[in-house]
Amino acid sequence: MNAASRKLGLPEASAWSPVSGDFNYIILETEYADLATFDSMTDKFQNDPQAMAVFRRGTEWGSTSHWPKDEVLVSAPTIA
Repeated sequence: MNAASRKLGLPEASAWSPVSGDFNYIILETEYADLATFDSMTDKFQNDPQAMAVFRRGTEWGSTSHWPKDEVLVSAPTIA
């Protein structure tokens, strides 16, 4: 997926795997400056047939019992 992202000029993801708790999944973390950037870059990736072909091949090595999902996390520097 990083090769497909590089080809489109998009940021690369870091892969994470749980050490304990739930297993059989990975987390692909990508940094974006803001939600508008996340939205436009996600659209760019999802509208590229070659990038989506790479994305869909993830079912070949991932668990078939889990559906992919997106989470958006933001920093909360003033949370009490």
